Amino acid sequence: MIFRPLFLASLILVAACETVPPTLDPAIFDSEIQQIASNPSVVSSEARLTELLERTDLTPEQRIEATFQRAETRWNGKYDLPGAIADYDAFLMLAPEDARVSSIERDKVFAATEIENAQRRLAGLQNITDWFDDKVLMGDLEEGAARYKKSGLTPTDPHLYILREAGYVCAGEDVPVHLHGPLPDHAVNASWCPEPAES
Repeated sequence: MIFRPLFLASLILVAACETVPPTLDPAIFDSEIQQIASNPSVVSSEARLTELLERTDLTPEQRIEATFQRAETRWNGKYDLPGAIADYDAFLMLAPEDARVSSIERDKVFAATEIENAQRRLAGLQNITDWFDDKVLMGDLEEGAARYKKSGLTPTDPHLYILREAGYVCAGEDVPVHLHGPLPDHAVNASWCPEPAES
């Protein structure tokens, strides 16, 4: 009976240790962030950061940094600026004392202005290339891809790169992205990816 309290205390300590949630190794996190930063594809980088933020084993500091990196990726790439502002807002809530707060507040103002300008342009008449740029800026890539496909027009080289990275264009001979006139080099062997099968 003398050893019973000590035994119970040991059990409690072991149980507490077993319930501590695992955290992502800092070296793995830093390596992932560095790889993302060196990736020239905004679409791929944004997707990888989103996957990273969906992890449940990030430390608070890692989540702050990943949120900031996704905001910067979206803002600098003019890719889903409403999402960039949402990320900046999340960052400000998580780290209100961070040294980057003042520059974030400034970038939020610039991003909001870009969004207002894009909305104004989208309300008017635009050629498809300018319209697609504004749709990407607004985070409406799916609608941009659908209009390009429906129009039968060949996406520009930069637009085709975005569409390929986002999974809308594949290599093959299903539905070619180029239908009329001489085939440009950037559209060789490029087809619209098959639509997902309906369940």
